[in-house]
Amino acid sequence: MNQSNAYLVVKNLYDAYARGDEEAFFRDLSPNLTWVESVGFPAPGIFHNRAEIRANVFDVLERDFTVFRYSLDTLIDGGEFIVAFGTYRGTHRVTKNNFESRAAHVWHVRENLIDSFEQFADTEVIQRAAAHDPGDPKESS
Repeated sequence: MNQSNAYLVVKNLYDAYARGDEEAFFRDLSPNLTWVESVGFPAPGIFHNRAEIRANVFDVLERDFTVFRYSLDTLIDGGEFIVAFGTYRGTHRVTKNNFESRAAHVWHVRENLIDSFEQFADTEVIQRAAAHDPGDPKESS
């Protein structure tokens, strides 16, 4: 089965993410981009360009987590809409708590450029990893 151009654009982004290639990750973003991170996510909000995404998403995650990765399980080709299913995994820098959070990403590609991204994630799991447990002896002074 042939994949759409949109599918290939998004697959290339995930491949770049997996190998840590930031230039390739951001290469196909439209100048009219709308990037939506879920409310409750460590870096929620709506962003419109590489600089905003870098500063308000990736820099925040790098600051707050020693590990924060998304593992892609499935990529669904819906023509100009592409849907990804996967799992966020990480370790909070302060609490040292680990988490696994299922997530879906919905992408829209127009003229071979990503013009929208929306994240849907189990943010409660990530929030719990960031929370200090008051009953935990290592958290008391």
